[in-house]
Amino acid sequence: MKRLAVLLFLAGCAGAKTETKEQGAGPAQQTPASAAQQVAAPGGPASAAASPAPAQPGAAQPGTTAAPTTVPPPAHKAPETGTSTAAQMAQPAEAQPEPPLAPDQPFRAELPKPLAVQPHFEAPVPVQKKLTNGARVLIVENHAVPLVAIDVRFLHGVDADPADRPGLAEFVADTVDEGTASRPAAKLAEEIEDLAAHLGAGAGLESTNVHLNCLSETLPQALDLLADVVQNPAFRPEDVERVRVLRLTGLQQKRASIGALAGDAVSRLLFGDRHPWGKPSGGTPESVAAITPAELQKFHATWWVPNNAVISVSGDVKPAAIVQLLDEKFAQWKARPLPALLLPKVPQLSRRSIVALEKPNATQSQVWVVGRLFKAADPDALPLRVANMTLGGLFTSRLMTNLRETHGYSYGVYSRLSLLRGTGTFSAAGGIIAKNTVEAVGEYEKELARFATGAVSEAELSAAKEALIRSLPSALETNDAVSGAMGNLVSLGLPLDYYRTLPGRIAKVGQKDVKRVVTRWMKPAQWPVVIVGPVGQSQGDLQNLGLGPVSIEPAPGVAAPAEPRSGGK
Repeated sequence: MKRLAVLLFLAGCAGAKTETKEQGAGPAQQTPASAAQQVAAPGGPASAAASPAPAQPGAAQPGTTAAPTTVPPPAHKAPETGTSTAAQMAQPAEAQPEPPLAPDQPFRAELPKPLAVQPHFEAPVPVQKKLTNGARVLIVENHAVPLVAIDVRFLHGVDADPADRPGLAEFVADTVDEGTASRPAAKLAEEIEDLAAHLGAGAGLESTNVHLNCLSETLPQALDLLADVVQNPAFRPEDVERVRVLRLTGLQQKRASIGALAGDAVSRLLFGDRHPWGKPSGGTPESVAAITPAELQKFHATWWVPNNAVISVSGDVKPAAIVQLLDEKFAQWKARPLPALLLPKVPQLSRRSIVALEKPNATQSQVWVVGRLFKAADPDALPLRVANMTLGGLFTSRLMTNLRETHGYSYGVYSRLSLLRGTGTFSAAGGIIAKNTVEAVGEYEKELARFATGAVSEAELSAAKEALIRSLPSALETNDAVSGAMGNLVSLGLPLDYYRTLPGRIAKVGQKDVKRVVTRWMKPAQWPVVIVGPVGQSQGDLQNLGLGPVSIEPAPGVAAPAEPRSGGK
């Protein structure tokens, strides 16, 4: 009898656990949040983190054991212990009558009525102000949530690196939030965390950005920290050394990334060895190891000044109030004369070639075709962005259809326009299965040559324009995205109503506009091909493609092949 009671008890527990497991959704059933599409306009990609679903009654929580659903105890349950005997557990449950079916309703046979008002997205146009110290301020009000995002954007970045100190601008940006004159690193981090705020900095090719996200109720305290980081970074030796180790480690890790190595090779071709943008991303191990705290301080004092900055704000603020608060927090921030930047001329891309870096153990190759374009404010920018969507800006574009769907050479190949304040570049790039590298280069050439004629179908053009217009709301969905986008408008020299007028301007782009800009700017017959991967044995096959001379060198971190010994020894 004891054995029977034990068996019945275990069976009851198993049933309860099964019931509970079915009530909670498993990981495989959860739908991941999709990233916001990037409008073919300035600004970084916006990402949204999926919020966890609220816990359901009876559902197991992560790291806990599922408990059976609680049910009212039957009348015959022993009151002393609240448990049932084995005999009681063995009794079948009384059959419950099925609930009556709800009567059908006539509305189920009717189509939904059109909305009284069609949804309409209108991109923001910022209010422009100026601080007492001369810094421009752009403000977008958004009172939907009690949050504020602020970007302090400086209009120089890697372009201000000295010739012998590549990586200096990025080193400064990585170190400013590691402690200030009045707040050591640990204290600064603790204060940021206590406010539930996010504060960080980063440097790009021609701008540097410090970003703050905080609750509107803690905005004054959070602005204290932002202003302190911008104005008074300490660059203590122990903080500098900690950041140096991280940056050197990152440079070592970069040698394992064929995409990062391809990016460095492309930059060297487009801008030359002497240009700051032609140096390896993040600098070199030698330059990063040599940078001193005094050099970090000097770079900061030179370029991190209000007359080189724009402050963009998006969120739960009023323009007059936020300008007054910023003036208070940045009262000690004074303008200084900016030195003139004399950058080397970029090389002309008039002779086609294939430049390959041998990475013998890679299972894929990175294949890039790159060219030079124009600045972001050029009138041809928008029609060329629309045209590029048909080539490699969509999952259904020509490069993707050819290289992925038709031939199965790649998981994805895309093309991109990177337009800056003074210049711009084009790239068509993707990871290719190593054994198909040569064939893939040939398919790149076919698609680029076909695109260079400027011929696009009406269906392609319509899909491209619709994708760009429909991606605008998600690209400006959050305060972080809006503050960053507004700062980009100033750093790229674009009008403040750029996003407001963007859908209408996209809608007007026609096939003639596409043909005009494509035939004017797309010159694949003059543009180099860069390959990083196991291509050491493919030089002859690459040469047979007829795309110019082929050079193959060991990738960084790969030893050059040993010279054969004389005399057969």
